[in-house]
Amino acid sequence: MLSLSVVIITWNAERDVKPCLDSVVEATGHLAAEIIVIDNGSNDNTRSLLQSYGERINLILLEKNYGVAAARNIGMRKATGAFVLILDIDTVVNKEAIDGMLDYLSNRPECGLCACKLQSEAGEVQDSCRRLPYPAHKIRNLITGKTGKFAFLSSLHNKIKEQNEKQFYHEELQANEPFEVEYVIGACQMFRSMLLSEVGYLDEKIFYGPEDADFCLRICQHGYKIVCLPAYHIVHHYNRISNRRVFSKMSYLHAKGLLYFYFKHSSIAQPKHLQSHRQF
Repeated sequence: MLSLSVVIITWNAERDVKPCLDSVVEATGHLAAEIIVIDNGSNDNTRSLLQSYGERINLILLEKNYGVAAARNIGMRKATGAFVLILDIDTVVNKEAIDGMLDYLSNRPECGLCACKLQSEAGEVQDSCRRLPYPAHKIRNLITGKTGKFAFLSSLHNKIKEQNEKQFYHEELQANEPFEVEYVIGACQMFRSMLLSEVGYLDEKIFYGPEDADFCLRICQHGYKIVCLPAYHIVHHYNRISNRRVFSKMSYLHAKGLLYFYFKHSSIAQPKHLQSHRQF
């Protein structure tokens, strides 16, 4: 059996704990797997729910919210599996998806990181595979989020939305063939643990987003591929806290992370092997 370390962080996520962890326990029961949960200083009922799982999880309690990257790094440094699966707490997984990703990574040494398709409970496919978060994409995201609320701006909204669709991989997600992407969001990412010694851990200077894009970009810069496997899927409730209020603290931290990302990769260039979205 393959050894797998599942790393999950929580922060005031009491409604998601049981659905997520119950699904992970069931989906990994046939594997030599460990479930590492890092709580980022929750002050709701999250911790008591986590503690009810006892020895089924390796629970790490932090005294405050250290951010996504720092908390995940703590978990990944504790991981002992040959493979690491990063999950958001608002996901519900299944055996088929986990086995599919493990099988793909085991047989594709050129693949550095893979992910499956994410969808809502109703089956709506989410934009989890994306091109790198270029400034134009983010600006259009913000504009479409606001113009869609006003009927008299519908023409402008539709035009910008059409332009913005180019950052996603909608057609590829509708097929069943693995395809290469620039990055996948951190809600579900699987990779070999040995990759961390080569590429490094998540950048802790990014508190909340885009640490996932930065990680994938560095993997590509080391010559590996980022691959999505649309034949498999998990449920993602997509509790995106930065979209709740434009001027919230988390939105500010997300924007700060983006600016840091742009300065860090001041000449973001599309990796040569991403000139076309090859299926393989």
